[in-house]
Amino acid sequence: MKMTERKFAESILASLNQLDRDRYLSKRYIISIGKDIMKALLVQKLGDRTLYRESNLYSNIECIELEEIDVVKCPIVEFRTCNVVMRSKKPLPELLYSKYGPAIRMVTNIDTSEEIGRISLKDYVRNKKRQGYRKTPKYYTDSRGYLYIVDFEIELVSAEVLTLNSKQAEECGCGDFDECKSSLDYEMIGSHKLEMVVVQETLNRILGTYLQIPSDENPDKNRNSM
Repeated sequence: MKMTERKFAESILASLNQLDRDRYLSKRYIISIGKDIMKALLVQKLGDRTLYRESNLYSNIECIELEEIDVVKCPIVEFRTCNVVMRSKKPLPELLYSKYGPAIRMVTNIDTSEEIGRISLKDYVRNKKRQGYRKTPKYYTDSRGYLYIVDFEIELVSAEVLTLNSKQAEECGCGDFDECKSSLDYEMIGSHKLEMVVVQETLNRILGTYLQIPSDENPDKNRNSM
């Protein structure tokens, strides 16, 4: 969707406003419904691997800072025998997940000249037991969203991730971040092919409960407030 979260909410409000001007719904409530619907549709498409042709869906985090952590105290037990463990200073934005894991399309070094492969804990343990195991840089993400790179000392990486939270994606990078910018002014991420479906399903879901919401006792209240 090439629109901000604010514009998305306002388009829904404009349709609802034709039915009843005296009912109030917040923009953030409308956006949360739209994101839930988009998330469900995207996860389904991730499962059948039909999203990788749509590059505009992914947020490019150009600079992610990592720091070396004590391998003995590493919360990932399987990494405690590594020579070095690097972990991102900040967690990644909330990612979409499918049966294939987190929606991370690529992790590279800072100039994108070398791609860092993904590995599961099971594969990491199995590979280490193999004779002649070659320690090439691999990444892993834990349940809290932290990015780990093992057996390779690196302080900055880039990543392309699928998240519906543009603000979080900007916050987790090491570039300049405008703390005063409202989340409503960030792009409403989603597939162009699903845009009209999400708009219509958001309307349908709201209308399903719309008549159950008490009318605004003050008809002059600005329903376009946050």
